[in-house]
Amino acid sequence: MSQANRDVTVVVPFRDVQNYFAEFLESVAAQTAFARAHVILVDNGSGDRSVAIASEFADRYANVDLVSQPQGRAGDARNMGMDMASTPYIVFWDADDIVPERSLEVLRNTIVKTRATIVVGREKHVPKPVKAPWHKYFGKNVKTVGSVADIPDLIHSASCWNKIFDLDLLRSQGIRFGTGTAFEDAYVSLPALLLSERIALVDAPVYEYRRRGDGTSVMDTIWDLPQNYADQLMMLEYLAGMRQVLTPYQQETLERFLIRSMQGFLLRAPQVFGEADCRKLFERCRTLYWGITSEQFARSTHDTRHRLPYLALHFADFDLFYRPASVLGSVFGREGDLYVDYPGTSWGLPLTKVTSVPARIEGLSAGEGGTAVLHGRFSVNGLPDELLAKLELQVWFERSGKTLPAVNHGQAHDGPGQEGAVFSVAVDPREFPAGSFPVRLVLCTRGRDVSRPCAVSPALAQQPPVNGFHGFARITADGGNAQLVIESVQH
Repeated sequence: MSQANRDVTVVVPFRDVQNYFAEFLESVAAQTAFARAHVILVDNGSGDRSVAIASEFADRYANVDLVSQPQGRAGDARNMGMDMASTPYIVFWDADDIVPERSLEVLRNTIVKTRATIVVGREKHVPKPVKAPWHKYFGKNVKTVGSVADIPDLIHSASCWNKIFDLDLLRSQGIRFGTGTAFEDAYVSLPALLLSERIALVDAPVYEYRRRGDGTSVMDTIWDLPQNYADQLMMLEYLAGMRQVLTPYQQETLERFLIRSMQGFLLRAPQVFGEADCRKLFERCRTLYWGITSEQFARSTHDTRHRLPYLALHFADFDLFYRPASVLGSVFGREGDLYVDYPGTSWGLPLTKVTSVPARIEGLSAGEGGTAVLHGRFSVNGLPDELLAKLELQVWFERSGKTLPAVNHGQAHDGPGQEGAVFSVAVDPREFPAGSFPVRLVLCTRGRDVSRPCAVSPALAQQPPVNGFHGFARITADGGNAQLVIESVQH
């Protein structure tokens, strides 16, 4: 195909990817629409054999160019490739991934037929699949909408590699990748989604993202490196600057991204930074998130522990952000729900509502005087483990008429992955009728007492009964929940 008939530019930045590059390039050459493409390989300062691999590939194909941009990071290299593009459409792929052979054809045909300015395809993460919130929008047919506000969770698709863009949209709106920074994709993908007046989704696997897991990817160390926090916040501040040109519906959609994409950083910042640096981050985030409703924060976050940092930002409570155990009280029960007890206003109730109380029966042993002792572990999402010992506990055995006081032994991190606090409760089988009784942990609060079911491990459910006392007791599982079974009771 002649140069005049090429209508898609493929920009590929690369740096020190010799272990993956050849396989990626072969997947590019295998594209059914390869002849329609102008492929621009941009060396980003490689020190291994990547340039040699790219050079050999460029020598083989007349529609492949190799250029160099040794300064900066991947965003700088992508911008260089975008500036060189002369086709109507453009895609951006990474040199350590794999592209299914029909990807370019599907993306190109979809953007031509729908006249969209951005097309989003389905991506696959390897070796471990990832379920993304925007995947629910895909269907058997191409879906076309007039605004990202019509499919708001699509705003979380910040990567550029599962998309094809109308190059005129990017250039006319001045949309370019972030330079000298991580998370550079979001500087292009999100403005393009927000400003596009026609977006298409095509339910076809257009990209395989390789999670290298060797420590060389940003995602491998995303929570560990202080620079990632700075880069993430700078990107969010840049996006927040778009608010004045967006409709209220687009603003609400952007806020979803501003909140959700920072929640992991805010949760971990007190463990990564000293107090002075953490306070600087805190103050910048207060400005970033000012004016957003508590309902929006609750809707855009995973659970209570991720919501409390935003509660701290709203009330300018740095201690809640940096040392929450010094500020929070216990929990408060209200209409069957639990709330982390914080002395704010009603604005914060959606953020303090406890999303889960993981409780688990972990053991059953013979106690004194012919009793059986159940041993368990629990936590309250959003409540620091060091505060769990303050809680008064009971255990309710449904259908038995029995609610017994439990001993709260407090925090116990006694093994890998073991968090929360432990509790125990002594059961006298003589006081129970024979039968099976669901086990529920009761948290006694200064409001209403609230109960939650106790889970049980399959291994414990398969253990023989505890005996040698006045009756037999064992733990079984019903749908994963613990049941206390009393048998052969001797009065």
